[in-house]
Amino acid sequence: MGIFRIALANIQFPPTPEESVALAEQAITQASAESAGLICFPECYVPGYRLMGKRVPPPDAVFLERAWARIASAAEKADIAVILGTERVTEAGLMISALVVNRDGTIAGFQDKVQLDPPEEGTYIPGSERRVFETGPLKFGIAICHEGWRYPETDR
Repeated sequence: MGIFRIALANIQFPPTPEESVALAEQAITQASAESAGLICFPECYVPGYRLMGKRVPPPDAVFLERAWARIASAAEKADIAVILGTERVTEAGLMISALVVNRDGTIAGFQDKVQLDPPEEGTYIPGSERRVFETGPLKFGIAICHEGWRYPETDR
């Protein structure tokens, strides 16, 4: 396998949910221009992580669907895969998730956070399974924040 570049979007906390999408689109374009094959965003970047002492509006499934469509379109236009830290509204409750978008803009799926940090337990519900994704020559799984450093078996 040749060189495969992974970009890490270390960008400002979004002032609003709408700006989280615009900033993500800009980061996708920049990462592609710098020859990355995949860009990864922070936990709950869209609409913004609720537990950082920042004000984030209530969960909005319609907003999230539109946001994911814009991110998928940006991924296709830039020809780059995306791991987007996002929330996901489900029938069971609100989840911390990573949306995986293929280079062609198709949705590969979600990895929900399985092992929540204790302060998250009042706001989010845990996922229940792990997935494996693929983009080009890269096969990968996703550990979201706390579950990657607190639970090393997740990474194994």
